[in-house]
Amino acid sequence: MTHATAGPGMRRVLGRMGRCVLSYVLLHVAVWTVIALVVPDPSFLGSMQVGLLMLAFTGIPTVLLAIVAGLAHQHMEVARFRALLAFPMVFFAFPLIGAATAEPLVLQVMAQVAFAVWLMPTPLVPENWAESCPSAGRATDDTS
Repeated sequence: MTHATAGPGMRRVLGRMGRCVLSYVLLHVAVWTVIALVVPDPSFLGSMQVGLLMLAFTGIPTVLLAIVAGLAHQHMEVARFRALLAFPMVFFAFPLIGAATAEPLVLQVMAQVAFAVWLMPTPLVPENWAESCPSAGRATDDTS
């Protein structure tokens, strides 16, 4: 057995991690652009700066949770894994409770759920999940 067939392929796993980071950052920028347009703040640039600051409070913990959980869990249905991760990811949006309006909190919570349920590449290491997952043929969300 060669080394290439024995492991999941580091390039493939790193590619999925990169996709995880990129998809969250793009989602975060899109959501904060909408927030900057919706919230009655006179400064669009000021709202975008707050969004950049919130990337540190919501984005970094969310992406770290997705990557660590994706690498750690091996024997779980993908839908169940996504649902279980959506719950703690919502808590990372709670620094927005003190916002003057409700829109930033509501839109950020929706973004956290959308990332967990739809955008997060799962599983990060498909070869580890395929061994015991009863739906291994449909468990991966892409074929890369």
